[in-house]
Parts: sequence; C-alpha cells; structure tokens
Amino acid sequence: MTGPHPDGPPGEVRGPIRDESPGGAVNVPRTDPDELLTGRELRRLTARAAAARADAGPGEIVVDVAYAVVSVALATGWVIGLASMLRSTLDPGSGSAAGGPPVLGPGAVQALGTAALLAFLTGTAVRLGPVGAGSAGVRWWVPSPADRRGLVSPSFVRAVLLGGVLGAVGTVAVSVAAGLDAAPALRAALTGGALGLLLVSVAGLVQPSPRAASALARASDVAVAAVPVAGLVLVVAGRSGLPALAAPPLVAIGLLAVAAALVLRWWRGLESLGATVLRAQSSVADQVGGAVLSFDTRDLGRALRRAGAARVRVRRPRRFAAVRGAPGAVVAADLVLLGRSPSALAQLVGLGALTVVAQQVPGLGSGFGLFAVLVAAGLAAAVLGAEGARTAEMAPVVDALVPLAARWTRLARTVVPTLTAAACLLAGSAPLVVATGDARWVAVAALTAVVQGGAAVRSAYREPPNWGGPLLATPSGGVPTGAAAVLRKGPDVAVLGAVPLGVALLVGTAGWVAVVAQALAAVVALAVATHVRAVR
Repeated sequence: MTGPHPDGPPGEVRGPIRDESPGGAVNVPRTDPDELLTGRELRRLTARAAAARADAGPGEIVVDVAYAVVSVALATGWVIGLASMLRSTLDPGSGSAAGGPPVLGPGAVQALGTAALLAFLTGTAVRLGPVGAGSAGVRWWVPSPADRRGLVSPSFVRAVLLGGVLGAVGTVAVSVAAGLDAAPALRAALTGGALGLLLVSVAGLVQPSPRAASALARASDVAVAAVPVAGLVLVVAGRSGLPALAAPPLVAIGLLAVAAALVLRWWRGLESLGATVLRAQSSVADQVGGAVLSFDTRDLGRALRRAGAARVRVRRPRRFAAVRGAPGAVVAADLVLLGRSPSALAQLVGLGALTVVAQQVPGLGSGFGLFAVLVAAGLAAAVLGAEGARTAEMAPVVDALVPLAARWTRLARTVVPTLTAAACLLAGSAPLVVATGDARWVAVAALTAVVQGGAAVRSAYREPPNWGGPLLATPSGGVPTGAAAVLRKGPDVAVLGAVPLGVALLVGTAGWVAVVAQALAAVVALAVATHVRAVR
C-alpha cells in the first residue's frame, strides 16, 4: 500500500511504501488531495517563512510604506511638472517652421499622443508578461500541484491596477502637455484609464499563446509607428482641428464595463498558463530588472526585443551575388538583419514621419525644439540599423570571424545605421527646404546622419557598467559614477556632433560654413566611434 510518509508534513510523499502482505507490490505514489496546499496557502507559507528569517519589525514596515508613498507622490509631481513645462514650450503663439502649413491643434496633439502611449503600454505589457510568479516562484511553486490562479494572483492584481492607473495618469499628462482645459483632461483620464485596463487585459488573454503574444507585440510596434504617419496625413489633408481623445462619460463607462468583462475572462483563464510561459516571463522580467538597476539601456532594449521576437522562417535563401569583400559582407549581413525585422522597418517609417509632423507642432517647428527632435529621431533611427553591432558586442566571435581589423569592422558597421538615420533626417529636412528654398539643408542632414550612425555604433560597443567607482549622491540614493558614465557613450557623440545643425536651425539658414562644419564633425564622430582600445 502507499500513502504519506508518517514522518513528513501533511500532503508530502517521500516515496512508495512497500506492501508487507504476501505478494505485495510497489504501486504508484499517491497523496490525499484534501491535504495539498493551494496556491494562496503556498504563497502565505512562503511569506511567513521569509518573515521568520527577516529582521523587519513594525518600524521598518512603516518606513517602507512611507517611502513607497513618498516615491509615488514625487513621481506624480515630476510627471505633472514635466507636462506643465511641455505645455509652456508648445505655445501656439510660436508657430511652425514654414509659417504657412497648418499647425496641429491641442486636440490633435492629445489624440495622437494618447494613441501612441496606449500602443506603447500594450507592447510593454505583452512583453513583460503581464502575469508571472517571479524567478523563485517558477523554481519552487510552479512544479507543485498548487493551482496557478492562486500562485499568480498578486501579479494579476498588480497588472490590472497598473494598466488602469498608467492609462489614466499618462492620458492626463499628455492632455496637460497638449494644452487642454481641466474638464476635457478629466474626461480623457477616464477614457485613458478604461482603454489602458482593456488593452492590458487583452495582453493578459494572449499570454498563454507565445505566437499570439509575439503578433500582438509586433502589432503594438506598428501602431506606435503609425501614429506620426497619421499625423502627417492630417497635416497634408488640412485636418489640424482633430477632436481630443476624450469620450463622453457614458461611453467611458461602457468601455469600463467591457474592460471589466475582459478582466473577469482573464482571471478565469489563469489556469491555462503553462510552465514554459511562466519560465519565459520570469527570464524576461529578471533581465529587465537587472538592466534597470544597472542603468544599462542596451540590455533593456535587448530584453524587450527578445520578449517580442518570433521565429522567422526564411522561405527563399539569398545568394548575395553582388557582395564583394569582407566589408561588403558585413554591410549585407546588417541589411538582411534589418530587413527581417518588420517592427524595425515600421518604426523607421514612423520616425521619418515624426520629423515632419513635429515641425507642425508649436514650439517644435524651429530652433532648439526642432534640433532636439531631429537629434533624437536620427539617433533612434540609427539604433534600428545597428542591430548587427549590438549582436557583435554580445557575441564577439561574430566580428572575429570577419577578416578585417577591428577598426575597419566597426567602420563597416556604421554604414547601415547611417542609411537609416539618413532616411529619417532627409525626411525631416524636406519642410526646411520647402520653407527656405535652400537645398543645402539636405547636405547638412545627410552629414548629420553620418554622425548619428557613428553614435549608434559607439553605443552598441560600449563596455558594461563599472560598479567599482565612487557613489554620486542624488535624491533617489547613491548612483555609481562609473555606471552613469556608460550612459553617455553614444548620445554624447550624437549631440556634440550635431552642433553645426543646431546652429543652422537657430540662425534659420544653412550656409556653406554649416555644411563644412558638419562634415568635419562627421569625420570626428567616425574616428571616435571606430576607436578600439589597445589590449595589453
């Protein structure tokens, strides 16, 4: 006969017990289902065991709660202050660069910004889970016969709350920055909270299917990229007075009802989460958490891309008949890598449209505002083309197999990022050429693209954060100066190398002096980006 071991806890089976009767045999171990721990009981047992080994008293718990409340209050104040600053910057009286084209009104800016925010929230939610048990829970809880719903219920509640709160707060921030009044902003907050809850629920419903989750992640990337394209269509069509994304109260309540139904459906389907899905979610969450703590934006992007990646089936092999030499092979490989990423191509189109649409927004049509938009969009477009360099940094054998010196290999890696940055910046220079009638803006934009390509390669090959340096005191705690210094590698070249472009935008004309200065800056940027430290 079989049963629980007499010396073990209830529900534990240490092994089969041999029947002592004549002809007895070893049977399959069994346990009493009534003595098994549920997921909720298992979590509480783990929490009690952790609390028994911790020295946290009531005072420390109060301090932790107070710290959390103060942090939330500071973050809220920071978001509101940033939104107010953007509202003062995007003053309708500043006009646009061309002066003649229609300017996007506050309603159009709010609707486009909210749509991009909700699409980004959906993509982030589907990449991060949104439901999981943590790395320790995957190792200790998931193999147990406890119910999955009880194991992952804390993360479920956290995802639901974050979806609604981030949707509402983000919509309010966008509405305030766009210049809406208090009443439309409150209606927009209710609508954004309902849509945020609804979209997070959709992300939770597709989580059990990796293929559906990958499709939703790619769709969210395309949706984010489609927002500036939609803005460009509105500008061309002359529809600058688009109403704000703020539904009437009854419609918002209806959206909340639909979101509540999806949340209930999501809650009932938590048992379908398999161990493979939870293990993948735990791996992504650990990598994202480590990247955030170490201020490593490169590793953060790598984790998010891996979470939304899907297996690419190559239906037709490429022969590469036109490739000649090792540099051509490196460039061709980077081009193929870019072409096999539909999300990257969609984002490139969106960034190009963004540089045009931003010039129709008050405060971003000229001067420093346009300079910031062009530098940020150009660097983001260059990063899209630097996937090969990031892969080579993660696996140095990729560059080691190429029969080129390290400096020439990095120079070849800058070709594709320069092309993607040029596609974005040339689109942004088109309104300037039309407004001023000066074609030299094209030359300045193309040379700035070379700077952005070098900056993307410099950022891709930067070393890991150094945690051995001294601490820098900040309101958020001590930050290692070595880790903070890593973040500047890449953006420093992107900003400093684009100074001639910024001067030309502030002056309002692109002279030959600006063209020559930008060419010299491009040469310096390539020299810095391809520099390889000698190994002793």
